Amino acid sequence: MRAAVVPCHGGPEVIEIRDDWPDPGPPAAHEVKVTVEAAGLNPSDWKIRARGGRAGAPALPYVAGREAAGTISAVGADVAGFIVGDPVWAYFGWHSRPGGHCEQLVVAASAVALRPRSVGVEEAAGVPLAGITAWQALRTLEVPEGGTVVVTAGSGGVGHYAVQIAVALGYEVISTTGPTNQDFVRSLGASRVVDYHDEAATLDAVKGATHLLDAFGPATIDAYQAVMADGGRIVAVAGLPQHIRPGITAQGVHAEPVGADMAELTALMEAGKLHTTLYDVFPLERLAEAHETLAGGHVRGKVVIKIAP
Repeated sequence: MRAAVVPCHGGPEVIEIRDDWPDPGPPAAHEVKVTVEAAGLNPSDWKIRARGGRAGAPALPYVAGREAAGTISAVGADVAGFIVGDPVWAYFGWHSRPGGHCEQLVVAASAVALRPRSVGVEEAAGVPLAGITAWQALRTLEVPEGGTVVVTAGSGGVGHYAVQIAVALGYEVISTTGPTNQDFVRSLGASRVVDYHDEAATLDAVKGATHLLDAFGPATIDAYQAVMADGGRIVAVAGLPQHIRPGITAQGVHAEPVGADMAELTALMEAGKLHTTLYDVFPLERLAEAHETLAGGHVRGKVVIKIAP
C-alpha cells in the first residue's frame, strides 16, 4: 500500500513515498481497520524524524502520523458500536499498525470515535491529537466553574483548540500569541489577548492568575509563574522548567488515546463550538514540504496531510 516511510533519522528529504509498504492485515478482536483519507501532522512527527530518541517511538523504518480520519473497513470480533463504513477519527499515538501517513491502519477500537459529519474529513483529521491534548489538559487543570484560564500560544495547534474548549466549558480565557494572530485568537472566544513579545503587558495579563495551560514550553512557565497567585495551578503540554516556585503546582500532560474523549470533541464540533483552522493541506507526495513548514514555526492552527488521491 501507499505510505510515507521514514527509513532513517535526518532532514525531511529522508522521507520516502512508497507503494509497497505492507498492508497491516485484518484487525484483532479489539481492533478496527481504517481506510485513511486524511491525517494530521504534529511537531512530534518532525522532531522524531529529525532526532529520534523519544520513548515509545517506532523502530526504523516506520510510518509516522499519530492521528487520522477515514472510514472503517473491517471490525474485530469483540468490537461493539462500530460497523464497516462508519466515518471515524482516532488519536492513537504510536499504538497503531502502522502510523496514520498511509492508506490503511489498524488501531484499537477504544481509540476511535465517530467523527463529526458537519465538517470535512481534512478538518476532522487535524483535531484528534491536539484536540485531545487540550481537552485532557483542561480537565487536569481543574478550573472552577466560571473561572479564568490563561492559555499560552493560543493560535497554535493545541492552543487554538484549548481556547475554544475552555470557552465552551464556560471559562473566561486570557491568551498569548504573536502580533499577527491577536484578532484570530479573539475570534476563538478569548476575552483578552496579549502579544507575548510585550513582556510588561503579558506579565500584567498573567498577574494573579490561578490556572495556566501552557502550550509553548518551559521558558514561558519560567517567566510567568513568578506573577501567578499563590496556590496557582499549571498544566504543561510542552514540558516543564527545572524549577517551580513554592506555592505553585505544575504538571506535565501527554495525550492519552481515549475514544470517549474523541466523542466529546465530536459533540463540540457538531454543536458548532469547536472548529479546526487549517493552515495548509498537503498531498502525501509533498509530506517532506509539510514537515519543513511545520518545523519552521508560526503555523496558525493545523497542518493536514491528504492521503486519498
